[in-house]
Amino acid sequence: MTKRTRAAEVDTPSVTDTSPRKTEDLMLEPGASSAAIANVSALPVGDVAIASSGSVAVVDIPAPTSPIATPSSSNRAKFKESIATPVDPQLQLSPAGNRDRFRQSLMPLQVTCDLSSASTDPGMRFSFQGIVLVVYPASNNPLRRHVLLGDGRGTVGLTVWNAHVQSFSFSSIGHLAIFSKVSLTNNNGVRGLVLSKESTINFSITNEHFAQMWWNSIVNQPAVPAIHFHDAKDNAILNVSGILGNVVVEQKNVRMDSKELLQLQLVDRTGIIMVRSWNHGSAQFGHLVDRPILIQRVRVTSFAGMKIAEMMDGTGTVVKDGDFDGAQDLSKFWSE
Repeated sequence: MTKRTRAAEVDTPSVTDTSPRKTEDLMLEPGASSAAIANVSALPVGDVAIASSGSVAVVDIPAPTSPIATPSSSNRAKFKESIATPVDPQLQLSPAGNRDRFRQSLMPLQVTCDLSSASTDPGMRFSFQGIVLVVYPASNNPLRRHVLLGDGRGTVGLTVWNAHVQSFSFSSIGHLAIFSKVSLTNNNGVRGLVLSKESTINFSITNEHFAQMWWNSIVNQPAVPAIHFHDAKDNAILNVSGILGNVVVEQKNVRMDSKELLQLQLVDRTGIIMVRSWNHGSAQFGHLVDRPILIQRVRVTSFAGMKIAEMMDGTGTVVKDGDFDGAQDLSKFWSE
């Protein structure tokens, strides 16, 4: 049942229209405020008819509704609707790779062989990867072996112990070794790596790591002239070429064992490069004397103040003769 309320009398100005006025009842719902009655005179004439002078207009007006009762009209509901709107998956892709590069920047920092990004916190352990460059002979009491690793950003030595010693051999040269739970050491300002009892060693056969890409790309780089080779840093991996001018084999005592040291002399227009190897024989190079050769992937070392190119064991070093860029120029130089 509705409650009837009388509105205040309103005098309307005289108009030329003398047609009878229509009156309607003003019906207010229970709980309606008096402000609704005061606003009756402000309603359009088409909605509420106002009686002539001396009469009272009554109109049915529903009770006002709370804005909380209509969620669609609230800011909270509008915000939820905006975030719930599905986005076209095609708009989330980044064809040029910007999205992928941003995601990669959020990945944990990877430690490279120069150890510049390794954490110096005591007891901190991390994973590490590197290409095996040199495998030194094993030692006993205790059983251990030293290996040299690199990734194009630097080189670092690592000593493996006991069961891990047999994991490395000449066939490991050029393979990516993956170490877990290694720690950083600092000896006289020189950083190094040390394994723990829980450390594991695995070898990767894929070519997706940046170190493997670096290793495979070395053979595609041009050979370094002799004048530039002598300015290279130690442990750099380079390609060298020249006329094979001389082949010499010397007997050396290494840990009470007699071993042969092969020495080659490469000559080009800028100087001489000394190349040596402990595991290559003279029979492989004797027939190449006075011919241009290309030796790919040699390690720069220093001895007695002179830069020396050291050939790698296994399949690390590749030797080519005659058919490579610059071979004709070397032959012309040797005949001049």
